[in-house]
Amino acid sequence: MKNFLFRPFAVLCALLFFTSVVIASDQTPVTLDVEGYAAIESGKKAVARDGALNDAFRRAIEQVVGVMVEAKTAVRDAVLLQDKIYSKSSGFIKSYKITTEIFESDACRISIKATVSRVRLEKGLDEVGLLSKKMGKPRVAVIMTEQNIGNDTPSGSLGDGAVDAGVAYSVINKYFGKKGYNLVDRETLVALAKREGTLSPTGAISSSDAAIQVAAGGGAEVVIIGQAIAKAGGSTLSDSKMRTSLANVSARVVDADTGELIASYSAKSRPVVNINPTAGGALAIESASQELAEKLNKMIIAKWKQKVSGTRVVKLIIKDIEFSDIMKVRELIRERLMHVEETVERGYRDGTLTLDTEVSGSAKELADELTNSDMDGFRFKVVSYTVNTLNVHLQKK
Repeated sequence: MKNFLFRPFAVLCALLFFTSVVIASDQTPVTLDVEGYAAIESGKKAVARDGALNDAFRRAIEQVVGVMVEAKTAVRDAVLLQDKIYSKSSGFIKSYKITTEIFESDACRISIKATVSRVRLEKGLDEVGLLSKKMGKPRVAVIMTEQNIGNDTPSGSLGDGAVDAGVAYSVINKYFGKKGYNLVDRETLVALAKREGTLSPTGAISSSDAAIQVAAGGGAEVVIIGQAIAKAGGSTLSDSKMRTSLANVSARVVDADTGELIASYSAKSRPVVNINPTAGGALAIESASQELAEKLNKMIIAKWKQKVSGTRVVKLIIKDIEFSDIMKVRELIRERLMHVEETVERGYRDGTLTLDTEVSGSAKELADELTNSDMDGFRFKVVSYTVNTLNVHLQKK
C-alpha cells in the first residue's frame, strides 16, 4: 500500500523537478540514482528483492521520459507508456550498480546507480508516436509521381481513383500511417489541386511549389514530394524469358508553412527478377519505397529532436502595424516574451510585417505570451496559428 501511494508523488516529482540528471548530448547515456521498493509477501524476500529492483528500473525510466516527453503528454498517454515503455524498463537500462539494499519487516528497499540508454528509449518513444505528439502531431501530405516499365509518361498520386495513386505513394502513405503520423486525405488534395488548376490529366502536380501550396491548403504542415521510376534490365540468362527490373525512388520532406527542407533521400532497389517487366517494376518500386520511407522517418525524427530540445523558428505575421512602430514592437517581443530568443525581418507590405521568430517553445506558447504580456500600449489579437506559423493583428490601446 505504501508503494501504491508513493508512486504518483514520485512520478510528479520526476516530471517537474528532474534536477539530478545531467544529459551531455542527445545520444549520451544518462546515469542517475534511484530507489526501488517492494512489499514482502508470505516471507518471500527474494521475490521482494526482484520486485524492488524492477521498481528502481522503472523509476529511472520514468525520470528520463519526464525530460524527453512533456508532462501533459506523459499524463495523457500514461496507459500507452505503461504498456510499451515502463513494462519493459529493464530493456532500456545499459548497466546498474546496487548501492544499498535494506530489508525491513514488511518490505525491501534497493538503491541503485542506473545508466539509461537514450538511444533505446528514444527508439521506443518514436515507435509509439510520442515524439510526434510533442511536436503537435503535424499533419503530413504525400504527393508522388511514378513511371513504371511500359508507361510512356509518369502519373501522379493525385489521379482520380485509388488505383491511380501508385505503388510508391501507397507504400509511403501506409508506412507513415503506421508510425502514428496524421495523414491528409488524398481525395482532399485531389479536389484542391483541381480547383487550383495545377493537376495534369495523369494526376501529376505542375511543380513543387504547387504541391506545397495544395498540401498546405489541405491542412498539412509537412509534405513529402517525390518521384519513382522503374527501368527494365536485361535477361537473367541468354535464353531465358525472365527479366530484371530496377527502380529509383527519391523524395523531399518540406515544411508546408515555411518551405524549410526537413529531409531528402534517394533509394535504389536491387534487381528484381520477373517474367513480366511491369510486375517486376512494381516490386522494385515497392522495395525502394520501403527503404525511402524508413530513411525519411529517421531524418524527420532527428530534425524534430533538434527542435524539441532547442529553439525553432516560428513565422510571425503581424497585420495592421505601422512602419514607424516596427522597431519598437520587435524590441518588445524580444525583451518581454520569455520564449523568444531573436527575431529576423522577412518583409513589410501594406501594413503587414513578417518575422522569423526564434523561440524555445511552440507557436501556441508564443501566441499565449503575446496575448498575456504587458507590451507598453500594444495589444495582439491572435487570428490563427499552425505548428510553425502565427498570424496576429496589432492593436494600440
